[in-house]
Amino acid sequence: MAEEHVDSYYGASANSSHGRESLQGDISCDVCVIGAGFTGLTVALELAEKGLDVVVLEAAWAAWGASGRNGGQICSGFSADMDKIEGWVGTEDARRLWSMAEEGKAIIAERVARHAIPCDLKYGYLYAADRPKHRAWLAPMVRDWNETYGYDQARVVGREELRGLVRTDRYLGGVLDEGGGHLHPLNYALGLATAAEAAGVRIFENSPVTAIDTGANPWARTEAG
Repeated sequence: MAEEHVDSYYGASANSSHGRESLQGDISCDVCVIGAGFTGLTVALELAEKGLDVVVLEAAWAAWGASGRNGGQICSGFSADMDKIEGWVGTEDARRLWSMAEEGKAIIAERVARHAIPCDLKYGYLYAADRPKHRAWLAPMVRDWNETYGYDQARVVGREELRGLVRTDRYLGGVLDEGGGHLHPLNYALGLATAAEAAGVRIFENSPVTAIDTGANPWARTEAG
């Protein structure tokens, strides 16, 4: 429900989500996941689909934190340029990291399709340059992506084509990445929660964990359970 989230576009346009009970009393499970964000809900869903009994304990509401407030961009590569990453870890490990990132993009798309998550997933990501030095990076970046990582979904766009895409004279050029895109992060997370529950996951909201024990008989404690 939009009123349960921060005052933002994502909060205002959130899909309806039924309220979930807080944990009351003692229960048991195979796996207890703390936090109902992207990571927690994804782990819970994956484990439940493998037949495990999973409980998720969330201090507020599903996707209350960063998972429901981020930009929602699905970008190729990483925030650091790939040539920097190559310098840090070497070409072969940089290729492995690139492949992992691409796998992540594919997992998101597959999950949205398989669970019919209504999160406005759209493809087409534009890197726009407003300075000559930024424009100078574009062609080498696309060439590196293609030659080093085998990525062929990005291309350089000139000023005229860019003007047709964004209707402004501000930018000198850009890169159009058809393999990148955007989704509504809050609705994606809410969809993960719904899919997880359909797979048998029990999600308890307003259930902040106050203590945990990771010993031979692990447990997690909340204010009421």
